[in-house]
Amino acid sequence: MAIDTGVEMRLARPEDLEEIGRLLPHVAGPFFPERFPGKTAADFCRWKYFSNPVGDAAVGVAVKGDRIISVVAGTPKRIEVNCQSVLAFELGDFITDSQYRKQGLFSSLIQLVCSEAATRGAGFVYVRPNEISFPVLTKALSFVEAQKVDARRYVAPSGLIYRKLGLSPTVCRILGVDWIARRLVLPSADGSVSVQPLVGFAAEMDEFWERVRRGYSFALVRDNKYLNWRYVNCPTRYQLWIAHRGDCTAGYLVSFVSPAERIGHIVDLFTEPGDMQAAAALLRTAMDAMLADGVHSVHTWTLQTGAMCAGARLLRRACPLTYKPHLHVAMRFLDKGLTMGHLPSSGWQLMVGDFDGI
Repeated sequence: MAIDTGVEMRLARPEDLEEIGRLLPHVAGPFFPERFPGKTAADFCRWKYFSNPVGDAAVGVAVKGDRIISVVAGTPKRIEVNCQSVLAFELGDFITDSQYRKQGLFSSLIQLVCSEAATRGAGFVYVRPNEISFPVLTKALSFVEAQKVDARRYVAPSGLIYRKLGLSPTVCRILGVDWIARRLVLPSADGSVSVQPLVGFAAEMDEFWERVRRGYSFALVRDNKYLNWRYVNCPTRYQLWIAHRGDCTAGYLVSFVSPAERIGHIVDLFTEPGDMQAAAALLRTAMDAMLADGVHSVHTWTLQTGAMCAGARLLRRACPLTYKPHLHVAMRFLDKGLTMGHLPSSGWQLMVGDFDGI
């Protein structure tokens, strides 16, 4: 079907946030309000689109009358690719009002946002699409699959046995099945690294980023301003942990617990690529805290290839179960000097928090 001639395609403005906020819950699901407790979807969009230290988002909207009927958002990020800083835009918030689907709105808004990103100097756009949008992006909109992602989880055995067999979780815990499972999958640390809760990222994170960034071939720039915007100023209530070796920063971890689902998430884990002790101390501390808080499972993502740093290796062990099919990371190159051949084959750092899923 052709696009309705009464539909206007343009970039969103701050005054559009209420309308966008009205649409987003339809695609974000029933637990979306957990992302902004005590606030509104418009407040969440205001943080995401118009307070990013890298720059304002490029948000394409289709408008009919006084209603926004379709949205595609592009959030600017700085990414180090082979130690060169590249401006990229993460795409997301794909939604079209059910009355206006299959009219080409999605494709037109993708083109609009990509054009705006190119005008601002972006080298590429990237997205973690679902199974519906992925074929459209790759077949019709010049996207390529840059990575495959495994969605992983750890499941507390006591809860699983209860759901499958009806045996009391309390009895299972008394028998020690949870303790045995945690001992098998959670890494041990040698005590050389201390881990404490964190309320905000200080200037030390800039020093840490500068020290470790050349160890990665593909990673979002994790400086102080970006980390505070993403995890501290965000309306979502994350748990933050920081690791020190003596007086020196050794890494950080970000987690999130869904109050309604009682599911934990490892959102971001970042250390020097080979620092197994820091990654182990952070991961064990965070997962122990979530499991003690009563979650029945812990979820995360790992790349299938290209990521063999300490954090990725330990996450594969700690969350051994995977969902099928795998997820995708799709890219569209906007700079003619960039192609798939310029992407590194190893040294990737790409986690849940580098997208907007949680």
